[in-house]
Amino acid sequence: MQQFVVSARKYRPLSWDEVVGQDHIVSTLRNAIKSDHLAQSFLFCGPRGVGKTTCARILAKTINCENLSPEGDACNECESCLSFTQNASFNIHEIDAASNNSVDDIRSLVDQVRYAPQSGKYKVYIIDEVHMLSAQAFNAFLKTLEEPPSYVKFILATTEKYKIIPTILSRCQIFDFNRITIRDMIRQLKKICGNEGIVADDEAFHFIAQKADGAMRDALSIFDRITTFAGKNITAADVIENLNILDYDYYFKVVEMIAEENAAGILLLFNEVTAKGFDGDTFLIGLAEHLRNLLVCMDPSTVSLLETSEAVAARYKEQAASADASFLLSALNVLNQADIQYRVAKNKHLHVELALMKLCYIRHAVRTPGLESSPEKKTADLTNKPPVVQRKEVQEELKTSPMEEEAENKPPLSRQEQEKKPETTGPVVTPSIRLGGKKKEKETTEQPEVSPLEERREISPELFFMAWKQYADLIRKDKVNMAMMMDHARVKLDAGNVIQIQLDSQVEVNMFRDATQDLRQFLADAMSNHQFDLEFSVVEAEKVVQRPYTIPEKYKKMEEINPAIRDLKEQLGLELDI
Repeated sequence: MQQFVVSARKYRPLSWDEVVGQDHIVSTLRNAIKSDHLAQSFLFCGPRGVGKTTCARILAKTINCENLSPEGDACNECESCLSFTQNASFNIHEIDAASNNSVDDIRSLVDQVRYAPQSGKYKVYIIDEVHMLSAQAFNAFLKTLEEPPSYVKFILATTEKYKIIPTILSRCQIFDFNRITIRDMIRQLKKICGNEGIVADDEAFHFIAQKADGAMRDALSIFDRITTFAGKNITAADVIENLNILDYDYYFKVVEMIAEENAAGILLLFNEVTAKGFDGDTFLIGLAEHLRNLLVCMDPSTVSLLETSEAVAARYKEQAASADASFLLSALNVLNQADIQYRVAKNKHLHVELALMKLCYIRHAVRTPGLESSPEKKTADLTNKPPVVQRKEVQEELKTSPMEEEAENKPPLSRQEQEKKPETTGPVVTPSIRLGGKKKEKETTEQPEVSPLEERREISPELFFMAWKQYADLIRKDKVNMAMMMDHARVKLDAGNVIQIQLDSQVEVNMFRDATQDLRQFLADAMSNHQFDLEFSVVEAEKVVQRPYTIPEKYKKMEEINPAIRDLKEQLGLELDI
């Protein structure tokens, strides 16, 4: 029976053309070989399973090839190449620094470097996981690494570059390896399936590549596991069952239930997910990734960032067409906060359920056009926007008398006539700012028109404070100072829809003044009410003037603390020296 060889070893690249996802490394090393500009030492850095050791072996094989091609590739036919392929080369030494990390090991290596190769051009030392060397071993290696013999090349590989001392880094030519993209992984997996006679659908490849998280070696290990489970015909269902992956369908259903405000359905769906063995944190992260993908699909220029199969991408585009960006951003903020607090929550299941119910009723906190629905029937469409009333139509509805129509047809008054013209009566919305108790008019800003016939509706305090916190969270990334001021400001909603905002200094008031228009517009949209005023004031901390205690006051204070002092004073007949 033929011995089984894992795919990671069987399909390990043996030439530059077979290296996956590291084109910038391959082209640089090829050019260095062709122009004979090779450094004395190389440092290959990057995550696990991306090809660091593989490229080191190919480089060692290529520079010792006796019949090098013009493109910088080994011939695979000379004695040096054949001995390398058979793992019998005396010029290439691979050392594991994790188990050979002492000073004595490095001194032994330095002694070996003194002897020239018996055949071939270079002696190559590949030191894997070099960050595991001790500080003393690094110091013992410095001189040899800086000035090695002309026939010696060092290739160091590490996954943790920050653990290597700077003196080592300065003596090496550093190459940073990238994570393997999902597209490159799928291309390699399809090539292997063609060689092995295995049939698999695109969605199965995507699941394997996403689970590998940028490591080609992990992807091949998962592929071997799936082929052992499913045989020669691999489906997406087989991958989901074997890898215990949460299917996309759950997240699509959650978004649909949020649109319908079906809280009961969401809780039942989450219970079904936990019954399958998934924890709440995994569900929160997956749902946040799903909403991120919906946000990416809204702009044609960012659709390329979506790393899924074509069938799933079509579903994302379809659902994104009925979604709203403001809702997605608010939902992502809720999920992010829930993920941060998940680790400290005692009842984690309830913690996730609360986050899902917040998403379900998020439109009651902040009104988003994507979540508007008619009271007669709730629909799954996230973009049932209310009809927009044009300003011209409002003006036409406000015309109640022929005198107003005549006034509109009159030519504009001159400046002198305007100064003589008495002030008109009627409700006028004039937001103002109070500074230190004095009322100052705010700069003229375009405010939404309010019908004088419409009665002023009272604002719900709960709705206002939720909208206030929501705006602070939305600007926290771009306007940190503004968000911090909103956090510590003393805010009060008075009768008549007057919002009192008390700040600590005049500087904060000036900063708020620049952003008042955006804040007012956000609050108006969130509360569905434009009839409110913003008033600012500066609150100065009370200054308490403290004077030093007199001698009698000091004695009285001491008596209060320790009454025995009074008895001692009376027994000894002492007097206070004032």
